[in-house]
Formats: sequence, structure tokens, C-alpha cells
Amino acid sequence: MASNVRANMGILSKALTRLRPTGALYSLPNQSLPPPKHWVPSSSFSTAAAVASSQSLHDKEKGSKWSRWFLFLPGAITFGLGTWQIFRRQDKIEMLDHRQKRLQMEPLKLNDMPPSSEILDTLEFRRVVCKGVFYYERSIYIGPRSRSISGVTENGYYVITPLMPIPGDAD
Repeated sequence: MASNVRANMGILSKALTRLRPTGALYSLPNQSLPPPKHWVPSSSFSTAAAVASSQSLHDKEKGSKWSRWFLFLPGAITFGLGTWQIFRRQDKIEMLDHRQKRLQMEPLKLNDMPPSSEILDTLEFRRVVCKGVFYYERSIYIGPRSRSISGVTENGYYVITPLMPIPGDAD
């Protein structure tokens, strides 16, 4: 009976034994039992912990290399896109300034110019003045197109009608 009580006390002391925050072992008060047979001094754990920590450091270093790339890559892409947007903005500002200057120039008299495809490039974003007659037989209908006026949608077409200039017109 005494051996059963002693065995139960041993099991109970093993279950209640805990590590304090300082690392010291403690158990129930008023008990002085020898340490269990499977107890190993903490010095042997330090070498095993060092081996395990060096392996985990290697794994962490390997994982951190990928995580560095995953953190660096979006930043690099964002920086590249931001730089591209700045250059694009500058090009757009220059293009709009060019168009605005061309629209503010004096209108050209188109009746005085000979019809040529070379002149068309110089007329881009320029105002022109021309007297002539509409040539309705050569009208082009582009559509169907819809437009909304006061919430009502109407279907229709764009009509492009060429203007035949009157050659030698003084006005």
C-alpha cells in the first residue's frame, strides 16, 4: 500500500512539476523526491538547441531571401510605373501646349493653297477659312450613332460632306 501511495505521489509530482520563469524547477511543497530517471541535465539541451537553431537559421535565411524579393519586387515595379507616369505627363503637357499654340495662330486661307497631301501635315490643329460649295453627292454617313439629350436617347448618323473650294476667291 505504501508503494502504491509513493507511486501515485511520483506521478502526481511529475504532473505538477513546472518550470519557473527563471528556469528553476519547483514542485509541491513538503515533497523531496529524487528527479525522475528520464530527467536530463539542461546542459545537453543547449547543444541540441544550437544545432536546431542553426538549421532553423538556415531555413529562415532561405525563406527571408524569397520574402525580400517579394517585398522588393512590388516596390521596384511601383517605382518604375511612377517614373513612367511622370515622363508621360511631361509628354502630354508638351503635346497640349503644341496644340494650343497651333489653335491660337491666325486662320489660314485655304482657297489660296493648292490641294496637296504635303500641306495636310502642316494644317494639323490649325484653323482655316475656306469659301466653297458643299459636294453632297460625296457625303459619307458614319453610324449608327446615338446621342442623349435630356435623358432621351436618339439614334442617328454623323454626316461628313466635302467642301469644294472656289479657286481664286478674293474673300
